[in-house]
Amino acid sequence: MKTHYLSMKLKLTLMFFSTSVFVFIGLGIAIQYLVQSHFYEEDRNQLTSNRTSISVLLQNKGITSTEIFSSLKSRGINVWITKKNGEQTQNTNVIANDDAFSPSKDLNEWTYNNYTFRTLYYPLNAHDEYTGLLIGINIDHHIQFNKKLKVILMWSISIASLLSFLYSFLIVSMGFKPLRSLQNQIKEVQPNKLHIRLSDERLPTELIEFARVQNQMLERLELGFQRLSDFSSDIAHELKTPLSNIVTQTQVTLSHPRSTQDYQDILSSNLEELERINKTINDTLYLAKSENDLLLKSNIHLDLVSLFEPIVEYYSIISEESDVTIRLSGKGILWGDKSMIQRIANNLLSNAIRHSAPNSSILIDIKESPNKVQLSISNTGDIIQEKDLPFIFERFYRADKSRRHSSSTGAGLGLTIVRSIVNAHNGKITVQSADTQTTFTVSFQK
Repeated sequence: MKTHYLSMKLKLTLMFFSTSVFVFIGLGIAIQYLVQSHFYEEDRNQLTSNRTSISVLLQNKGITSTEIFSSLKSRGINVWITKKNGEQTQNTNVIANDDAFSPSKDLNEWTYNNYTFRTLYYPLNAHDEYTGLLIGINIDHHIQFNKKLKVILMWSISIASLLSFLYSFLIVSMGFKPLRSLQNQIKEVQPNKLHIRLSDERLPTELIEFARVQNQMLERLELGFQRLSDFSSDIAHELKTPLSNIVTQTQVTLSHPRSTQDYQDILSSNLEELERINKTINDTLYLAKSENDLLLKSNIHLDLVSLFEPIVEYYSIISEESDVTIRLSGKGILWGDKSMIQRIANNLLSNAIRHSAPNSSILIDIKESPNKVQLSISNTGDIIQEKDLPFIFERFYRADKSRRHSSSTGAGLGLTIVRSIVNAHNGKITVQSADTQTTFTVSFQK
């Protein structure tokens, strides 16, 4: 079962939204903490300042505790004074918590009859009559304020989060606009419209590289489709000619009775055409396997001189008809597939013989260095035009008419097969042709 994931737009929107929510919540917590800290410090300062005033008043024998209590009560200050005889004097009906009379640097917070107080206790060790002073204020108004602030912050965070979600969705949608533009351009690409290229105008930097890679892919696809189209056309042409010859000769032969010798001549001619078709098909299959790494390639130690000597001897017999001599020089050792390397030599040498001038020589030179082995085959005769050099390794490609010979039975696949074998051995093949001299050079890394 195919798994469907959330869209990138929704993911990015949720990421921005969740980040905003965390920031808003953190900001709300910080505001509430700062407000509570401010109230705490205010209460502490108020209690500390009143403690100093009360201490001074208590030292004044002319002022009674009743007068002190009355003055503080009007300012919202609650006071509890403990005497040495254990009695307690206070200006409020609130009964203080026993823990509130414990000396502490921090404010003590406690509750009485649903009222919350914040108090600070001071020992009066130097006083003759009193032993301790407890000063407190009612902080219910602070608590109510914090509750209202919390509600306001919650609503503010909720509204801000909703606006953040909508804004994030809008921003992400705008950010994906270039992608939608690319998507619309890509939709226009069809098998018959592979010439279309993606425009990188008005694209962000991150998408320019993507468009460039896509264009490179389209170029490869266009080239592949073109090569496939050319291949189909070429293979049809290569097969059509011999088949037409066979059909025509057979129809003419059957038009009226002929002698046994005539039938033998027609069958021999048809056999030549069938062999040409068979060679074309075999070469095409071999090339397809080679380019798709389907050939079983061995990797053995090859002495190139011993490998090429029988091939040179064989082709020397063929080249005698045109008085072309073949010379082999140099030496080298290579790791590779024996049959494939032999096929390289066969194809290049047969090609050189076909295009060599009479009474000329073909030179096969082998050079070995610490890093590579180089094989070159040179012949004197018809040259390859400069305009044809980039294409001679393509399927079914043939140079101009000056390099076509009636003795050639190939379909234009020989050099393509050579290149595919060289590539399979991680090698490189080049060609130079000028001043009646044509040289194919094959290099293999050791």
